[in-house]
Amino acid sequence: MRVREAEPTDVRAVISLLNDGFATYREFAPIGWEPPAMGAEEELIAERFLGRDEVWYVLAEDDAGHAGQCGFMPAHVRRNMQGDPIPGTAHFWQLFVRRDLWGTGLARDLHDCALAAMRERGYTRARLLTPAAQARARAFYERNGWYEAPFSVEDAEALAGLPVVEYRLGL
Repeated sequence: MRVREAEPTDVRAVISLLNDGFATYREFAPIGWEPPAMGAEEELIAERFLGRDEVWYVLAEDDAGHAGQCGFMPAHVRRNMQGDPIPGTAHFWQLFVRRDLWGTGLARDLHDCALAAMRERGYTRARLLTPAAQARARAFYERNGWYEAPFSVEDAEALAGLPVVEYRLGL
């Protein structure tokens, strides 16, 4: 497994894994729920997030290709670095691993790599949003020390149309 910093040219691989990850939400989403179409987000993700100094984002690759991804950015009062910044807080974002690699430790490795990078950048705490019904992700975060907390994100009612919870972690 190789882990490297993402670049804007990786946007199609990032979106492909996002689409695959969101598709698994059907397992816990209400009947009739459909994942968001991320293809329209390609330019936004490439320009606003990948390759920017204030955004940390990595990809994991194996012999089969794109295996996982995750990142963080400075936390703000609104999503996607909008509104006032929240000093000392990182927003952990998009931890997705290819389904055939679930349970292999790759998610934990990417998670731990992100936390180490947050500390190196001087963050003292982190937050994340995950769907409230996403039991697998919630159990993962709780095992890794995250705790459910009141919302600090003004526009956090839903993620891909699903109710979300906020988790925090002291660094």
